[in-house]
Amino acid sequence: MSHDLSSVGAGFSHEAFGSQAVFRSALMALSHPGRCIPVAHDAELPAHGNAAAAVFLLAMLDADCGLWLSPSLQGSDAAMWLRFHTGCQLVEHAAMAQFVWVGAGDPLPALQSLRQGSDECPDQSATCVVDVGSLSADAEAQHWTLSGPGIREQALLSVTGLPADFAAQWANNHAGFPRGVDLFLATRDALVGLPRTTRIHTPHTALEA
Repeated sequence: MSHDLSSVGAGFSHEAFGSQAVFRSALMALSHPGRCIPVAHDAELPAHGNAAAAVFLLAMLDADCGLWLSPSLQGSDAAMWLRFHTGCQLVEHAAMAQFVWVGAGDPLPALQSLRQGSDECPDQSATCVVDVGSLSADAEAQHWTLSGPGIREQALLSVTGLPADFAAQWANNHAGFPRGVDLFLATRDALVGLPRTTRIHTPHTALEA
């Protein structure tokens, strides 16, 4: 099916500098789990999807990458924008993808169904980016305490827009280390990193020693 590319927004004004800046923000987010890291860019964004997720993928994807998009993003201008600027391959099943982008309100694929890597090559696992409603102390938010590498003692995080069983899924993901998925939570202008080494403690679980 042909697409009219005349309406596709521009990517970074300087591809290398723009990608490096976003990559540094993503690396900072993974190095300090739970910390909300601003993502600056000058790209012309698609109408669909949270901006921080879009530019993260713009910086990370290339023609060798498989990307799976959740239903609200499939066939959207975001899909066309990423295909045009990165040459990435859109895949039909999340289990096939190196990168997974879940739009706000869409079901999250089971984390254990995504690429897990191996003990020898843990870097071959999937990276999942999830658009969330907010990263705040909203009354409907899930309130977590985080611990693990990159966190001094503990970090507090409140998130809206994730499934109720996310913390349980994440516990299984953490338990598979060094295999497992690394995940980013994305708002309009910031990323929060959750590397597989991070533990999530809910109000119903005791903080591990």
